[in-house]
Amino acid sequence: MKYKKQPIFLILNCKLLFFRTIFSNFSIATISRLLIGGISLIIVAMLTRHLGPDGYGDYNTIFAYIFLFVTGADLGLYTVLTREISRPGADEEKIIGNIFTIRLGAILLGAVVANIIAVFLPYSGLVKLGIFIGTIFMVLSSLGQVLMGIFQKRLRVYLVSAADLIARIVQLFLIFLLIFLKAPFLFFIGVVVISEVIHFVSIFMFALKLVKIRVLFDLDYWKEVFKIALPIAASLVFVLIYFKIDTFLLSIMKQPYDVGVYSVAYKILEFVIFFPAIYLGLVMPVLSKYAISNKDKFKELFKKIFNNLSVFGLPLAAIIFTAPDQIAVVLGGSQFLESGSVLQILSIAVLLIFFGNLGGHALVALNLQKKGMWIYMLGMVINLMGNIIYIPKYSFVAAAWTTVITEIIVTITMFYIIKKHIKLVPDFDILLKSLFASLIIGSLIYILNPSNIFFVGLISLIYLPAIYLFGGIKKEDFVSLVG
Repeated sequence: MKYKKQPIFLILNCKLLFFRTIFSNFSIATISRLLIGGISLIIVAMLTRHLGPDGYGDYNTIFAYIFLFVTGADLGLYTVLTREISRPGADEEKIIGNIFTIRLGAILLGAVVANIIAVFLPYSGLVKLGIFIGTIFMVLSSLGQVLMGIFQKRLRVYLVSAADLIARIVQLFLIFLLIFLKAPFLFFIGVVVISEVIHFVSIFMFALKLVKIRVLFDLDYWKEVFKIALPIAASLVFVLIYFKIDTFLLSIMKQPYDVGVYSVAYKILEFVIFFPAIYLGLVMPVLSKYAISNKDKFKELFKKIFNNLSVFGLPLAAIIFTAPDQIAVVLGGSQFLESGSVLQILSIAVLLIFFGNLGGHALVALNLQKKGMWIYMLGMVINLMGNIIYIPKYSFVAAAWTTVITEIIVTITMFYIIKKHIKLVPDFDILLKSLFASLIIGSLIYILNPSNIFFVGLISLIYLPAIYLFGGIKKEDFVSLVG
Protein backbone atom coordinates (compact mmCIF):
# COMPACT_ATOMS: atom_id res chain seq x y z
CA MET A 1 0.00 0.00 0.00
CA LYS A 2 1.33 3.43 -0.91
CA TYR A 3 1.05 6.06 1.78
CA LYS A 4 0.57 9.72 1.13
CA LYS A 5 3.60 11.75 2.06
CA GLN A 6 2.91 14.08 4.99
CA PRO A 7 3.44 17.82 4.49
CA ILE A 8 6.70 19.06 5.98
CA PHE A 9 4.92 21.68 8.11
CA LEU A 10 2.83 18.90 9.75
CA ILE A 11 5.95 16.91 10.61
CA LEU A 12 7.65 20.00 12.04
CA ASN A 13 4.57 20.89 14.07
CA CYS A 14 4.46 17.37 15.53
CA LYS A 15 8.12 17.62 16.51
CA LEU A 16 7.59 21.06 18.01
CA LEU A 17 4.59 19.80 20.00
CA PHE A 18 6.63 16.84 21.26
CA PHE A 19 9.54 18.95 22.49
CA ARG A 20 7.18 21.52 23.99
CA THR A 21 5.51 18.68 25.88
CA ILE A 22 8.88 17.55 27.20
CA PHE A 23 9.74 21.12 28.17
CA SER A 24 6.34 21.59 29.80
CA ASN A 25 6.88 18.46 31.91
CA PHE A 26 10.44 19.51 32.68
CA SER A 27 9.25 22.99 33.66
CA ILE A 28 6.59 21.57 35.98
CA ALA A 29 9.05 19.06 37.40
CA THR A 30 11.65 21.80 37.87
CA ILE A 31 9.24 24.22 39.55
CA SER A 32 7.91 21.48 41.82
CA ARG A 33 11.46 20.34 42.53
CA LEU A 34 12.40 23.88 43.49
CA LEU A 35 9.44 23.96 45.86
CA ILE A 36 10.20 20.49 47.21
CA GLY A 37 13.90 21.29 47.40
CA GLY A 38 13.15 24.53 49.19
CA ILE A 39 10.96 22.71 51.70
CA SER A 40 13.64 20.02 52.09
CA LEU A 41 16.29 22.65 52.81
CA ILE A 42 13.98 24.28 55.36
CA ILE A 43 13.54 20.86 56.98
CA VAL A 44 17.31 20.36 57.04
CA ALA A 45 17.80 23.84 58.54
CA MET A 46 15.23 23.03 61.25
CA LEU A 47 16.73 19.60 62.00
CA THR A 48 20.34 20.80 62.12
CA ARG A 49 19.50 23.57 64.56
CA HIS A 50 17.32 21.32 66.72
CA LEU A 51 19.41 18.14 66.69
CA GLY A 52 22.89 19.68 66.42
CA PRO A 53 25.83 18.05 64.56
CA ASP A 54 25.74 14.82 66.59
CA GLY A 55 21.98 14.32 66.41
CA TYR A 56 21.85 15.22 62.74
CA GLY A 57 24.73 12.81 62.20
CA ASP A 58 22.70 9.99 63.76
CA TYR A 59 19.68 10.99 61.65
CA ASN A 60 21.70 10.75 58.43
CA THR A 61 23.43 7.56 59.51
CA ILE A 62 20.02 5.88 59.69
CA PHE A 63 18.92 6.94 56.23
CA ALA A 64 22.32 6.44 54.58
CA TYR A 65 22.26 2.87 55.85
CA ILE A 66 18.68 2.33 54.69
CA PHE A 67 19.44 3.68 51.22
CA LEU A 68 22.18 1.08 50.81
CA PHE A 69 19.46 -1.57 50.81
CA VAL A 70 16.95 0.49 48.82
CA THR A 71 19.43 0.75 45.97
CA GLY A 72 20.48 -2.87 46.32
CA ALA A 73 16.84 -3.95 45.98
CA ASP A 74 16.42 -1.82 42.86
CA LEU A 75 17.95 -4.64 40.77
CA GLY A 76 17.93 -2.30 37.78
CA LEU A 77 14.15 -2.75 37.57
CA TYR A 78 13.22 0.93 37.34
CA THR A 79 15.50 1.45 34.34
CA VAL A 80 14.32 -1.75 32.67
CA LEU A 81 10.65 -0.89 33.20
CA THR A 82 11.10 2.59 31.73
CA ARG A 83 12.96 1.26 28.73
CA GLU A 84 10.74 -1.75 28.03
CA ILE A 85 7.36 0.02 28.21
CA SER A 86 8.77 2.67 25.86
CA ARG A 87 9.33 0.09 23.11
CA PRO A 88 6.75 0.04 20.29
CA GLY A 89 4.00 -2.53 20.95
CA ALA A 90 5.04 -3.18 24.55
CA ASP A 91 2.64 -5.19 26.74
CA GLU A 92 2.52 -2.68 29.58
CA GLU A 93 0.39 -4.63 32.04
CA LYS A 94 2.63 -7.68 31.78
CA ILE A 95 5.84 -5.68 32.11
CA ILE A 96 4.65 -3.50 35.00
CA GLY A 97 2.92 -6.30 36.91
CA ASN A 98 5.89 -8.65 36.84
CA ILE A 99 8.52 -6.01 37.56
CA PHE A 100 6.46 -4.60 40.43
CA THR A 101 6.18 -8.11 41.91
CA ILE A 102 9.92 -8.68 41.64
CA ARG A 103 10.59 -5.34 43.33
CA LEU A 104 8.13 -6.17 46.13
CA GLY A 105 9.90 -9.43 46.93
CA ALA A 106 13.36 -7.86 46.70
CA ILE A 107 12.63 -4.92 48.98
CA LEU A 108 10.92 -7.06 51.64
CA LEU A 109 13.95 -9.34 51.69
CA GLY A 110 16.20 -6.28 51.83
CA ALA A 111 14.30 -4.91 54.82
CA VAL A 112 14.80 -8.14 56.77
CA VAL A 113 18.51 -8.33 55.92
CA ALA A 114 19.04 -4.65 56.80
CA ASN A 115 17.68 -5.12 60.31
CA ILE A 116 19.67 -8.31 60.92
CA ILE A 117 22.97 -6.72 59.86
CA ALA A 118 22.26 -3.55 61.87
CA VAL A 119 22.26 -5.58 65.08
CA PHE A 120 25.98 -6.31 64.63
CA LEU A 121 27.10 -2.79 63.66
CA PRO A 122 28.77 -0.45 66.22
CA TYR A 123 25.77 1.87 66.38
CA SER A 124 23.94 3.09 69.45
CA GLY A 125 20.66 1.45 70.42
CA LEU A 126 18.88 4.63 69.34
CA VAL A 127 20.28 4.41 65.80
CA LYS A 128 19.46 0.70 65.52
CA LEU A 129 15.88 1.33 66.60
CA GLY A 130 15.72 4.19 64.09
CA ILE A 131 16.81 1.80 61.34
CA PHE A 132 14.04 -0.61 62.33
CA ILE A 133 11.40 2.13 62.10
CA GLY A 134 12.92 3.48 58.91
CA THR A 135 12.59 0.18 57.03
CA ILE A 136 8.89 0.99 56.54
CA PHE A 137 10.03 4.05 54.59
CA MET A 138 12.51 1.80 52.79
CA VAL A 139 9.82 -0.57 51.48
CA LEU A 140 7.33 2.10 50.39
CA SER A 141 9.87 4.40 48.71
CA SER A 142 11.27 1.48 46.71
CA LEU A 143 7.82 0.38 45.51
CA GLY A 144 6.89 3.92 44.54
CA GLN A 145 10.14 4.50 42.66
CA VAL A 146 9.71 1.55 40.31
CA LEU A 147 6.41 3.01 39.07
CA MET A 148 7.99 6.28 37.91
CA GLY A 149 8.54 4.94 34.40
CA ILE A 150 4.76 4.87 33.86
CA PHE A 151 4.58 8.63 34.26
CA GLN A 152 7.76 9.28 32.28
CA LYS A 153 6.51 7.38 29.25
CA ARG A 154 3.25 9.33 29.21
CA LEU A 155 5.03 12.61 30.00
CA ARG A 156 2.89 13.03 33.13
CA VAL A 157 5.64 13.61 35.63
CA TYR A 158 3.55 16.43 37.07
CA LEU A 159 1.51 13.76 38.89
CA VAL A 160 4.65 12.52 40.61
CA SER A 161 5.59 16.11 41.41
CA ALA A 162 2.19 16.65 43.05
CA ALA A 163 2.63 13.55 45.23
CA ASP A 164 6.15 14.63 46.20
CA LEU A 165 4.98 18.11 47.11
CA ILE A 166 2.05 16.93 49.23
CA ALA A 167 4.23 14.49 51.16
CA ARG A 168 6.94 17.07 51.77
CA ILE A 169 4.48 19.69 53.03
CA VAL A 170 3.09 17.16 55.51
CA GLN A 171 6.63 16.33 56.62
CA LEU A 172 7.46 20.02 57.15
CA PHE A 173 4.34 20.59 59.24
CA LEU A 174 4.95 17.52 61.42
CA ILE A 175 8.61 18.38 62.01
CA PHE A 176 7.66 21.91 63.02
CA LEU A 177 5.13 20.42 65.43
CA LEU A 178 7.67 17.97 66.89
CA ILE A 179 10.24 20.72 67.44
CA PHE A 180 7.60 22.86 69.14
CA LEU A 181 6.65 19.92 71.38
CA LYS A 182 10.34 19.02 71.96
CA ALA A 183 9.65 15.44 70.88
CA PRO A 184 12.26 12.65 71.22
CA PHE A 185 14.66 11.81 68.37
CA LEU A 186 12.82 8.75 67.05
CA PHE A 187 9.66 10.75 66.39
CA PHE A 188 11.55 12.55 63.63
CA ILE A 189 12.23 9.19 61.97
CA GLY A 190 8.53 8.39 62.28
CA VAL A 191 7.64 11.61 60.45
CA VAL A 192 9.64 10.44 57.42
CA VAL A 193 7.70 7.17 57.46
CA ILE A 194 4.33 8.97 57.63
CA SER A 195 5.21 11.27 54.73
CA GLU A 196 6.33 8.29 52.64
CA VAL A 197 3.02 6.49 53.30
CA ILE A 198 1.22 9.53 51.88
CA HIS A 199 3.66 9.70 48.96
CA PHE A 200 3.35 6.02 48.00
CA VAL A 201 -0.45 5.94 48.24
CA SER A 202 -0.64 9.03 46.00
CA ILE A 203 1.77 7.58 43.41
CA PHE A 204 0.01 4.23 43.37
CA MET A 205 -3.45 5.77 42.93
CA PHE A 206 -2.23 8.04 40.12
CA ALA A 207 -0.59 5.06 38.40
CA LEU A 208 -3.78 2.98 38.61
CA LYS A 209 -5.58 5.63 36.58
CA LEU A 210 -3.07 5.13 33.77
CA VAL A 211 -2.53 1.38 33.75
CA LYS A 212 -3.69 -1.74 35.59
CA ILE A 213 -1.16 -2.92 38.19
CA ARG A 214 -1.32 -6.52 39.34
CA VAL A 215 0.98 -8.92 41.14
CA LEU A 216 2.15 -11.30 38.39
CA PHE A 217 4.35 -14.40 38.49
CA ASP A 218 5.40 -15.04 34.89
CA LEU A 219 8.64 -16.85 35.70
CA ASP A 220 9.73 -17.08 32.05
CA TYR A 221 9.41 -13.32 31.75
CA TRP A 222 11.25 -12.90 35.06
CA LYS A 223 14.23 -14.68 33.49
CA GLU A 224 14.19 -12.21 30.60
CA VAL A 225 13.98 -9.29 33.01
CA PHE A 226 16.89 -10.53 35.11
CA LYS A 227 18.98 -11.08 32.00
CA ILE A 228 18.53 -7.43 31.06
CA ALA A 229 18.50 -6.04 34.58
CA LEU A 230 21.44 -7.73 36.27
CA PRO A 231 24.16 -5.68 34.53
CA ILE A 232 22.18 -2.54 35.37
CA ALA A 233 21.67 -3.78 38.94
CA ALA A 234 25.40 -4.40 39.31
CA SER A 235 26.05 -0.90 38.00
CA LEU A 236 23.59 0.55 40.51
CA VAL A 237 25.27 -1.27 43.37
CA PHE A 238 28.63 0.09 42.25
CA VAL A 239 27.17 3.61 41.93
CA LEU A 240 25.58 3.23 45.34
CA ILE A 241 28.90 2.35 46.90
CA TYR A 242 30.64 5.47 45.67
CA PHE A 243 27.65 7.72 46.37
CA LYS A 244 26.54 6.43 49.77
CA ILE A 245 29.40 4.38 51.16
CA ASP A 246 31.24 7.52 52.25
CA THR A 247 28.52 8.43 54.77
CA PHE A 248 28.29 4.81 55.90
CA LEU A 249 32.07 4.53 56.40
CA LEU A 250 32.14 7.87 58.22
CA SER A 251 29.48 6.50 60.58
CA ILE A 252 31.60 3.40 61.23
CA MET A 253 35.06 5.02 61.44
CA LYS A 254 34.23 8.44 62.87
CA GLN A 255 31.82 10.14 65.24
CA PRO A 256 28.24 11.31 64.52
CA TYR A 257 29.63 14.88 64.38
CA ASP A 258 31.66 14.03 61.25
CA VAL A 259 28.60 12.47 59.61
CA GLY A 260 26.55 15.57 60.43
CA VAL A 261 29.10 18.00 58.95
CA TYR A 262 29.49 15.95 55.78
CA SER A 263 25.75 15.37 55.38
CA VAL A 264 24.90 19.09 55.35
CA ALA A 265 27.31 19.66 52.45
CA TYR A 266 26.16 16.55 50.63
CA LYS A 267 22.52 17.61 50.98
CA ILE A 268 23.27 20.61 48.75
CA LEU A 269 24.91 18.34 46.19
CA GLU A 270 21.89 16.01 46.18
CA PHE A 271 19.53 18.95 45.72
CA VAL A 272 21.46 20.31 42.73
CA ILE A 273 22.06 17.04 40.87
CA PHE A 274 18.40 16.08 41.01
CA PHE A 275 17.69 18.45 38.11
CA PRO A 276 19.68 16.56 35.46
CA ALA A 277 18.13 13.35 36.79
CA ILE A 278 14.63 14.75 36.13
CA TYR A 279 15.61 16.05 32.71
CA LEU A 280 17.28 12.83 31.59
CA GLY A 281 14.45 10.76 32.99
CA LEU A 282 12.07 12.66 30.71
CA VAL A 283 14.18 12.26 27.57
CA MET A 284 15.22 8.65 28.28
CA PRO A 285 12.31 7.16 26.29
CA VAL A 286 13.33 9.28 23.30
CA LEU A 287 16.99 8.33 23.66
CA SER A 288 16.01 4.66 23.78
CA LYS A 289 13.86 5.03 20.68
CA TYR A 290 16.52 6.84 18.64
CA ALA A 291 19.24 4.44 19.83
CA ILE A 292 17.40 1.69 17.95
CA SER A 293 15.76 3.51 15.05
CA ASN A 294 17.99 6.44 14.12
CA LYS A 295 21.58 6.87 15.31
CA ASP A 296 21.91 10.32 13.71
CA LYS A 297 18.95 11.63 15.70
CA PHE A 298 20.42 9.97 18.80
CA LYS A 299 23.68 11.87 18.30
CA GLU A 300 21.83 15.12 17.70
CA LEU A 301 19.75 14.73 20.86
CA PHE A 302 22.80 13.68 22.89
CA LYS A 303 24.68 16.83 21.87
CA LYS A 304 21.69 19.03 22.66
CA ILE A 305 21.37 17.49 26.12
CA PHE A 306 25.12 17.95 26.68
CA ASN A 307 24.83 21.63 25.79
CA ASN A 308 21.85 22.15 28.08
CA LEU A 309 23.64 20.47 30.97
CA SER A 310 26.66 22.72 30.36
CA VAL A 311 24.55 25.88 30.42
CA PHE A 312 22.91 24.99 33.73
CA GLY A 313 25.63 22.93 35.44
CA LEU A 314 28.63 25.24 35.18
CA PRO A 315 27.09 28.29 36.89
CA LEU A 316 25.78 26.11 39.71
CA ALA A 317 29.26 24.70 40.27
CA ALA A 318 30.77 28.21 40.18
CA ILE A 319 28.29 29.60 42.72
CA ILE A 320 28.77 26.72 45.15
CA PHE A 321 32.57 26.83 44.78
CA THR A 322 32.84 30.55 45.55
CA ALA A 323 30.18 30.81 48.29
CA PRO A 324 30.35 27.52 50.23
CA ASP A 325 30.50 29.02 53.73
CA GLN A 326 27.49 31.26 53.15
CA ILE A 327 25.46 28.32 51.87
CA ALA A 328 26.56 26.01 54.70
CA VAL A 329 25.72 28.53 57.44
CA VAL A 330 22.28 29.25 55.96
CA LEU A 331 21.51 25.55 55.84
CA GLY A 332 23.05 24.32 59.07
CA GLY A 333 23.78 27.35 61.22
CA SER A 334 27.13 28.39 62.69
CA GLN A 335 27.62 24.91 64.18
CA PHE A 336 28.09 23.58 60.64
CA LEU A 337 30.62 26.13 59.36
CA GLU A 338 33.05 23.27 58.64
CA SER A 339 30.57 21.98 56.05
CA GLY A 340 31.63 24.90 53.83
CA SER A 341 35.05 23.40 53.08
CA VAL A 342 33.41 20.08 52.21
CA LEU A 343 30.85 21.79 49.99
CA GLN A 344 33.56 23.66 48.08
CA ILE A 345 35.25 20.37 47.21
CA LEU A 346 31.96 18.72 46.25
CA SER A 347 31.11 21.63 43.93
CA ILE A 348 33.73 20.25 41.53
CA ALA A 349 31.68 17.07 41.30
CA VAL A 350 28.48 18.92 40.30
CA LEU A 351 29.24 19.27 36.59
CA LEU A 352 30.85 15.82 36.47
CA ILE A 353 27.66 14.28 37.89
CA PHE A 354 25.58 16.24 35.37
CA PHE A 355 27.55 14.72 32.50
CA GLY A 356 27.84 11.35 34.22
CA ASN A 357 24.04 11.17 34.29
CA LEU A 358 23.98 11.71 30.54
CA GLY A 359 26.66 9.11 29.95
CA GLY A 360 24.90 6.52 32.10
CA HIS A 361 21.52 7.01 30.40
CA ALA A 362 23.14 6.91 26.96
CA LEU A 363 24.89 3.61 27.72
CA VAL A 364 21.59 2.03 28.79
CA ALA A 365 19.77 3.39 25.72
CA LEU A 366 22.51 1.96 23.48
CA ASN A 367 22.21 -1.40 25.27
CA LEU A 368 25.76 -1.01 26.59
CA GLN A 369 24.81 -1.52 30.23
CA LYS A 370 27.38 -4.32 30.58
CA LYS A 371 30.16 -1.89 29.71
CA GLY A 372 28.59 0.59 32.10
CA MET A 373 28.74 -2.06 34.79
CA TRP A 374 32.51 -2.35 34.43
CA ILE A 375 32.89 1.44 34.51
CA TYR A 376 30.91 1.68 37.73
CA MET A 377 32.86 -1.20 39.20
CA LEU A 378 36.07 0.71 38.51
CA GLY A 379 34.56 3.74 40.23
CA MET A 380 33.48 1.61 43.16
CA VAL A 381 36.96 0.17 43.68
CA ILE A 382 38.61 3.59 43.54
CA ASN A 383 36.04 5.15 45.85
CA LEU A 384 36.01 2.32 48.36
CA MET A 385 39.81 2.17 48.58
CA GLY A 386 40.13 5.95 48.85
CA ASN A 387 37.57 6.18 51.64
CA ILE A 388 38.93 3.24 53.63
CA ILE A 389 42.51 4.53 53.42
CA TYR A 390 41.96 8.25 54.00
CA ILE A 391 38.78 8.67 56.09
CA PRO A 392 40.50 7.53 59.34
CA LYS A 393 43.00 10.41 58.98
CA TYR A 394 41.18 13.11 57.00
CA SER A 395 37.53 12.34 57.81
CA PHE A 396 34.91 14.18 55.69
CA VAL A 397 37.55 15.99 53.61
CA ALA A 398 38.79 12.63 52.34
CA ALA A 399 35.23 11.52 51.57
CA ALA A 400 34.62 14.66 49.50
CA TRP A 401 37.84 14.43 47.45
CA THR A 402 37.28 10.72 46.85
CA THR A 403 33.85 11.54 45.39
CA VAL A 404 35.39 14.09 43.00
CA ILE A 405 38.18 11.78 41.82
CA THR A 406 35.73 8.93 41.27
CA GLU A 407 33.41 11.13 39.20
CA ILE A 408 36.27 12.32 37.00
CA ILE A 409 37.32 8.77 36.16
CA VAL A 410 33.78 7.42 35.67
CA THR A 411 32.58 10.30 33.48
CA ILE A 412 35.64 10.33 31.20
CA THR A 413 35.48 6.55 30.77
CA MET A 414 31.76 6.67 29.88
CA PHE A 415 32.27 9.26 27.17
CA TYR A 416 35.21 7.28 25.79
CA ILE A 417 33.03 4.16 25.46
CA ILE A 418 30.25 6.14 23.74
CA LYS A 419 32.76 7.72 21.34
CA LYS A 420 34.25 4.34 20.52
CA HIS A 421 30.86 2.69 19.97
CA ILE A 422 29.05 5.23 17.77
CA LYS A 423 31.75 7.82 16.97
CA LEU A 424 30.00 10.46 19.07
CA VAL A 425 31.88 13.43 20.50
CA PRO A 426 30.02 16.34 22.14
CA ASP A 427 30.38 19.87 20.80
CA PHE A 428 32.39 21.89 23.31
CA ASP A 429 31.49 25.34 21.96
CA ILE A 430 28.56 25.87 24.35
CA LEU A 431 30.57 24.35 27.21
CA LEU A 432 33.33 26.94 26.75
CA LYS A 433 30.85 29.83 26.50
CA SER A 434 29.14 28.63 29.67
CA LEU A 435 32.55 28.36 31.34
CA PHE A 436 33.45 31.97 30.52
CA ALA A 437 30.08 33.25 31.77
CA SER A 438 30.42 31.16 34.95
CA LEU A 439 33.93 32.51 35.57
CA ILE A 440 32.49 36.02 35.53
CA ILE A 441 29.95 35.39 38.28
CA GLY A 442 32.39 33.20 40.21
CA SER A 443 35.03 35.95 40.15
CA LEU A 444 32.53 38.59 41.26
CA ILE A 445 31.33 36.46 44.18
CA TYR A 446 34.95 35.74 45.20
CA ILE A 447 36.04 39.40 44.99
CA LEU A 448 32.96 40.94 46.61
CA ASN A 449 32.63 38.08 49.12
CA PRO A 450 29.05 38.89 50.15
CA SER A 451 28.17 37.61 53.61
CA ASN A 452 24.46 37.45 52.78
CA ILE A 453 23.26 34.59 50.58
CA PHE A 454 20.69 36.96 49.05
CA PHE A 455 23.47 39.06 47.50
CA VAL A 456 25.15 35.89 46.23
CA GLY A 457 21.92 35.18 44.38
CA LEU A 458 21.77 38.70 42.94
CA ILE A 459 25.33 38.46 41.63
CA SER A 460 24.52 35.07 40.10
CA LEU A 461 21.81 36.65 37.94
CA ILE A 462 24.58 38.27 35.90
CA TYR A 463 25.11 34.83 34.34
CA LEU A 464 22.00 35.17 32.16
CA PRO A 465 23.09 38.27 30.19
CA ALA A 466 26.67 36.97 30.16
CA ILE A 467 25.78 33.61 28.60
CA TYR A 468 23.50 35.40 26.15
CA LEU A 469 26.26 37.81 25.07
CA PHE A 470 28.72 34.94 24.68
CA GLY A 471 26.20 33.16 22.45
CA GLY A 472 25.60 30.20 24.75
CA ILE A 473 21.87 30.93 24.65
CA LYS A 474 20.34 32.61 21.62
CA LYS A 475 17.21 34.73 21.32
CA GLU A 476 15.30 31.88 19.68
CA ASP A 477 16.12 29.66 22.67
CA PHE A 478 14.32 32.09 24.98
CA VAL A 479 11.41 32.31 22.54
CA SER A 480 11.10 28.50 22.34
CA LEU A 481 11.21 28.19 26.12
CA VAL A 482 8.20 30.43 26.60
CA GLY A 483 6.34 28.65 23.79
